[in-house]
Amino acid sequence: MMRDAESTKAFDVQRIRADFPILRRLVHGRPLVYLDNAATTQKPQVVLDTLVRYYTDINSNVHRGVHNLSELATEAYDGARSKIRAFFNASSDREIIFTRNATEGINLVAYAFVRPSLKAGDEIVISAMEHHSNIVLWQLVCEERGARLRVAPMDDRGELIIEEFEKLLNARTRMVAISHMSNALGTINPIEEIARIAHVRGIPVLADGSQAAYHM
Repeated sequence: MMRDAESTKAFDVQRIRADFPILRRLVHGRPLVYLDNAATTQKPQVVLDTLVRYYTDINSNVHRGVHNLSELATEAYDGARSKIRAFFNASSDREIIFTRNATEGINLVAYAFVRPSLKAGDEIVISAMEHHSNIVLWQLVCEERGARLRVAPMDDRGELIIEEFEKLLNARTRMVAISHMSNALGTINPIEEIARIAHVRGIPVLADGSQAAYHM
């Protein structure tokens, strides 16, 4: 009970709501409650201020000019990359690649990394709890290449059945693409164990961290 009380005290809902201007709106006469963050997340004032400041003060091409604005924009751009690298504990800024969203990032891996070497009879493994962005493109790539898409099942609690997942891996498996945290169920997959099981077989892993990145 003490832990619950401490958690409640630390999580000041009203203070957090105050950071988001859009939550001041009234919907049907009541303060807006927005829970669709798995699809589109609302922006706190600090993010909005940063965007306005960028476009007001330093908007310019990055890595493309030697004038003052370009240098300032490049510094801000590379600085953001370094902050993200530190947040995810990556070993180098070069490991951080900006895309417009996770869907584009997954497509980049599928079409630039997997597709060129994918052959008829090869296999891709996903789970039954994937977001459509991590299902449809693999269906398309497998159909085009004559490969097979295999789906690891989950149990009645919505948890991945690790033993069944492991049984799907074989010499023809070319990629494991799996969510760290399900956007629909909230299930947290044991991504380290999944990666270990795949890596000992020489199989690369794409971990969709869209939901896990800011919750874990």
